[in-house]
Amino acid sequence: MSNTIIKAPCVNLSELETLFIEMTAQNCNLKCTHCYINFTDKKVKDFIPIEKVKQALTAINKENLKYIYLTGAEPMMHPDFNHILRLCLKYSSVIINTNAVNINDKKARFLRKVEEENNLGNEIIFMISIDHYIEKENDLLRGRGSYRKAVHAIQSLIKYDFNPILTIVNYQNADETELKNKFKELCLSFNFETSDINFKIIPYIDKNKECEVSQDIDFEKLNVDCTKSRTLTLNGIFSCPLLSSDNRGKCGNDLTDFTTKNYLETSYCAQCSAYNKKLFSLEL
Repeated sequence: MSNTIIKAPCVNLSELETLFIEMTAQNCNLKCTHCYINFTDKKVKDFIPIEKVKQALTAINKENLKYIYLTGAEPMMHPDFNHILRLCLKYSSVIINTNAVNINDKKARFLRKVEEENNLGNEIIFMISIDHYIEKENDLLRGRGSYRKAVHAIQSLIKYDFNPILTIVNYQNADETELKNKFKELCLSFNFETSDINFKIIPYIDKNKECEVSQDIDFEKLNVDCTKSRTLTLNGIFSCPLLSSDNRGKCGNDLTDFTTKNYLETSYCAQCSAYNKKLFSLEL
């Protein structure tokens, strides 16, 4: 009888360039049918404390840090969102992953002032979730009214000289070039001139799909989030936002002591490594 133990492939954190901060794991104001989060209560107050964010930022090597992402179910639901944003801007540029429901003209004008207050040259970058260029198709995925709210938020942001990025989950597995061109047409319809950098198209990751990581992958050359980033949550440090509620992705309790190894044990890992592109972070 063989005693051979089959181990999951391992990838190493080469350098911590990106820090994701999960502002809330469950609190959200939309009901997206394809969301990877297993919601139990969208109104739960599971917000990460400001003190935990401060401790993490103090522990991190500021010189190596390139971007901080504010993520979660919906990061802008955090009651201390503005305070945390200002705090993070002292360390790096900040990218906000949002459905944009809470962004209007007044909020965009305020956020422009927040960025201008920062004298370090760090930017606020918005990644706005919108999954189809046709209103009806988008709202079938993200909920009634979500399309108009996202478009209104984009218009408000460009009014105050922000250059938002549209995050598009390719749920229908459409041709990426065609999908991008359709979104460019949409943006032109409200005078937003875009280039390829304004669109991040990511594959639909099926949380119910059972699959294993392919052994044919060159794991030393993987271009996935966990090779450059870690995720700070209320419950510790995780390898990526997809695994922030899965102990198989837990790397430690805080940023003073966490593992740089990540074992690709989950179906999420299998789908992500097969795609071999960063799902959450930008190539900036």
